Amino acid sequence: MEQSPELKALMLRFYEAVSRGDAAFMERFLSKHGDVLVIGTDPNEWWADPTTITQTLQAQAQAGIQAVAGDLHAYREGSVGWVADRGKFVLPDGTEAPFRWTAVFHQEDGEWKLVQGHASVGVPNEEVLGTELNV
Repeated sequence: MEQSPELKALMLRFYEAVSRGDAAFMERFLSKHGDVLVIGTDPNEWWADPTTITQTLQAQAQAGIQAVAGDLHAYREGSVGWVADRGKFVLPDGTEAPFRWTAVFHQEDGEWKLVQGHASVGVPNEEVLGTELNV
């Protein structure tokens, strides 16, 4: 396993494309082989096809939601790569909302393609489960 500046740069371009609603970038960014899956922060955000993913991210950009990188890490092993980030969404009124992002990539025809992405919002265990689990 090694750090991947190439995947890190790709994720930064992804955030820019998501923030602009750049459908052409999204179509190139998403895997064309097999299933692709993006899970968002809302319980109903579970998208398993490139068209729906692209349309949804375009709609979020049109609503003025910006994605901003935070503590972005990127790694690769052969033709598989993954990233993790603690970024933030910035709403049109300037409100910031932290999110966590993980993604898995595969090289297809010499290019990195997203096969799975997952955004989440950290919620304390006590709030979700009624008890603190941190040791």
